[in-house]
Amino acid sequence: MATLTIEDLAETWGEADTPVTERQPRTSLQRRWAADGVVVLPRLAPEDLMGLYEDEWREANGASPGGWDYATPYMDHPALRTLCCCGPIARVLEELLGEPAGVHLNLTGWVSTRRDWHFDQYLNPPGVGAHYAAMWLALDTIHPDSGPFQYVAGSHRWWPPISQDLMRAALGPDGDGPRWPAASERILTPLFWAELDRRGIVPTSYLPERGDVLVWHSRLLHRGSIPRDETRERRSLIAHYSGIHHRADMPAAERHPLSGRYFPLHGRQPVR
Repeated sequence: MATLTIEDLAETWGEADTPVTERQPRTSLQRRWAADGVVVLPRLAPEDLMGLYEDEWREANGASPGGWDYATPYMDHPALRTLCCCGPIARVLEELLGEPAGVHLNLTGWVSTRRDWHFDQYLNPPGVGAHYAAMWLALDTIHPDSGPFQYVAGSHRWWPPISQDLMRAALGPDGDGPRWPAASERILTPLFWAELDRRGIVPTSYLPERGDVLVWHSRLLHRGSIPRDETRERRSLIAHYSGIHHRADMPAAERHPLSGRYFPLHGRQPVR
């Protein structure tokens, strides 16, 4: 049997895969996004909102650094929802995606996710495409031994979008179950590693200071690296967003008083 390639899993390009802000970038931020698939915004997060969120996080999680173990804690914790929907972040996302964006997933651990190389696009339903972005917000100065977030600038332009249907079919019986996103890594992660080796890529380790925000593209290769020092925390907040006009599978996004949006998803689904 021939070795599977990413091209074997690719789908035809569609409008959702290249929003107008990426096809015809007009602002400096959009040009950086189109070229690199990632933007870094120093000191973007408001200090007062970060402090309120940290108090809320500590009250709920105590000494455990793992954070909440489900995908939508923003629905139950108002300081988290407020930080995800704050004006500075909402305005950046709208400029990048060309429409308002609503939050629908959080990763709230204060340690590395340790998830190997992947991207997010194919995990969503068809039609979402690149009307999707994720945010990494630093709650502290991140130490290089803590397992920093790593990414490969420009990797969002390496391949066409992956077809979710072809990906699940390639998984056989595992493609039918709820854990198919995790199962897909056994196929894709070795292919991503091989491409990095072939290109001689040295990934960027993100070492921000408190309040810095990184936003990445739905097809950008990224990972949570393995800590060199298991005792070090990596205090951060990750939030995933979709353009509010491209999630027919979700209830209509609601507007937060601080101008951002969130999708009112009830039920504590595990993080994928």
